[in-house]
Amino acid sequence: MSAPNKYNDDDDRKPAAKPSPSVPEWRSVAIARPVSLAQPGLRRAAEPDVIDKDSYFRLAIGKGPDTKLPPKDTSNKCNWSPTQLRHVPAFYPLERSSRFAEEKLEDVVLRVSEANRLLSIHAVYCNETATATLLTCENVEMHLSLWKTSGEKEGILIEIQRRKGDSIAFHRYSRCILDAAVGELDMHDHIEKNGDDIEAIFSKRFQNMLTLDTAKDSKSEAENAIIAIEIAHGLIMKDRIDARHLGLESLCLLTDPKKTGLTTAVIASRVVLLGSAQDIKTSSSPETALLCDETPFQEIRQAILSLIQFRRIGDADDFEDKDSSEESEHYTLLHNLALAVLANALDVIADTDLESNDPEEVPMGRDRCDTGESISEKFLEDSLECSDNNEIMKTLISELGKAGMKPHNACLSAKCIGSLCKASEKARKRAKELGAKNVVQTALEIGTRTHLKLERECTKVMSSLNNQSSNE
Repeated sequence: MSAPNKYNDDDDRKPAAKPSPSVPEWRSVAIARPVSLAQPGLRRAAEPDVIDKDSYFRLAIGKGPDTKLPPKDTSNKCNWSPTQLRHVPAFYPLERSSRFAEEKLEDVVLRVSEANRLLSIHAVYCNETATATLLTCENVEMHLSLWKTSGEKEGILIEIQRRKGDSIAFHRYSRCILDAAVGELDMHDHIEKNGDDIEAIFSKRFQNMLTLDTAKDSKSEAENAIIAIEIAHGLIMKDRIDARHLGLESLCLLTDPKKTGLTTAVIASRVVLLGSAQDIKTSSSPETALLCDETPFQEIRQAILSLIQFRRIGDADDFEDKDSSEESEHYTLLHNLALAVLANALDVIADTDLESNDPEEVPMGRDRCDTGESISEKFLEDSLECSDNNEIMKTLISELGKAGMKPHNACLSAKCIGSLCKASEKARKRAKELGAKNVVQTALEIGTRTHLKLERECTKVMSSLNNQSSNE
């Protein structure tokens, strides 16, 4: 008996197929991939394997693929116009910082938008999801959401979540926004009574406490101010970003007379602008320079200028080489704090003529000939030498031109420019030569719509520049 043939009759090179065992039929069925997993029935001409996420999210918020938002009403001052609200999701942990309002959506949105403008909060609104990302002047980041409630009471739920920043400042802002949203707080009256600063009420109480301490020795206060500035210098010169952050925040407090007193603020402001704790005449004498080592003060001024103009501290700390998004975010925050320090220092020095004519109330180290004009002009000259011929006025005007994206930095830049123009005629002429008037006018329009502090600072700069034009 011959052996069975291993090959087919048609092709002797291939072995004959063996009978396959019985297998479940589902293993031999090829399941075709759907054209779109996001929206059944929607066919795409190309790339059938790509999930259509845009269609899914459009359906999730109740908007069809071809539906367009209604045109924004330019006559309305509101910068936010959500079309519809979402229901509160199931098992959603609602924040305690939330309020319920049985009112129209247009009224609530208008109040929230106006409250953000009057509180000088940088708000990025989303009309589709009825949410907003908020950033305060104190770098407190919040997230605001509008929800639609269902059940016995149908209305609007306003919720604010804290993402980053000081929790105390967050509660102050959220309380004002929520009270204004439900109509319990008139923000216009609140601003007229307490000013545009959210901490106005608390700072007034602190000022009253400072005035009660009349027996304080000015000499001991000046010594304490020098010690505090040296501590801030040690923090700024460290390699850790958190230490630098704390050091710049300390300088913000030391240059604010509302929080530390006028004597401390004048000394700290002179350190920031001149790199010296003495007045101009005293700091120029070599005998005084030998008695006091002012190298830390000069390093503070150099660090402030470097952060404002180059967003770095030192030559080896280049911001452009930072690849990490976290480090980039930290240096952006340091840049904002440096602008705040410079704005406080220039504001203090611009008002060198004290309201009181009593010589005993003049802070220690303060000379009558040490005027704001001389300090401002010397600061402009020294900053040009310390910053590799990069003019600080040009940097401030450039920062003011970014008011649409970064209104807080633009507000601080406008405050710096206004203080320089107020104190020095040379600064006013230089600002006019650099085209500051057009930049300020554009920033003023942005501030009128979205940022009250920016509007007021730009108004001061415009009045100063217009006074110069009228004098000429």
